[in-house]
Amino acid sequence: MANRYEQIAADLRKQIEDGALPAAARLPSESALALQHRVGLPTVRHALNVLQVEGLIEKRHGKGNFVRAVDQKIEYANDRVGRAAQPSSPTGSLLERALDDLPEVTVSCCEIRANDELASRMNVRVETRLLEFVYRGRRPKDEAPYSIVRSYLLYAMVASAPTPLTSTASPWGNEYVDWLTEAGIALGHVVERLTARPPSVREAAELGISPGVAVIEIQRTSYDTHGTVVETADLVMSGDRVAAVYSTPCVRTRQSC
Repeated sequence: MANRYEQIAADLRKQIEDGALPAAARLPSESALALQHRVGLPTVRHALNVLQVEGLIEKRHGKGNFVRAVDQKIEYANDRVGRAAQPSSPTGSLLERALDDLPEVTVSCCEIRANDELASRMNVRVETRLLEFVYRGRRPKDEAPYSIVRSYLLYAMVASAPTPLTSTASPWGNEYVDWLTEAGIALGHVVERLTARPPSVREAAELGISPGVAVIEIQRTSYDTHGTVVETADLVMSGDRVAAVYSTPCVRTRQSC
């Protein structure tokens, strides 16, 4: 026989699936649910935690529990190399689609020194001067960003190239392609390592992630036409708001693709 909290969770889950509790609807208060099911508050909270981990509801501090609205996901696509020669657009050189409005992107920049990890990734010495650009992409209707990107470039490589921080920046930090082009550096290929994992405490707070929602982490390494690393980046995205879309071109030979 199911525990009482499981029965309460099952009842609320059915109401959500049947539409009795539609998207964005506020659930009855914890005290009202406790009275309705004749249980204590700890049992109700346990049931609500189950639904929160499943991604069905979200807790808004000071307001209560609400049915989560499922929006069309923003798409991160790997077509930046083919678009490198095109001018930047308000949505960036990668595919960025939101249902209602363009993303709001904030960008910051600072000079740092390469630590052991960054030195290894960029094949330079520790303490080498780097420029770190941090991009935060947010939909106007959301309080928290859906992605945070930290992009690293060699200071000596782009110091003479213009690096404007504009409001039309791509949330994925694609401006480095233009800056490298201005510096006379041709981008050869990009390697991306994608991982899905639970967020850290800091990431959950920064991205406003509910329990049970994973993050998509992409470690990006960009090479010039000679095979030299010219940029590396860490992209962390909220798994419930972003989908990573990859396209692989097929070269037809005698054998099928």
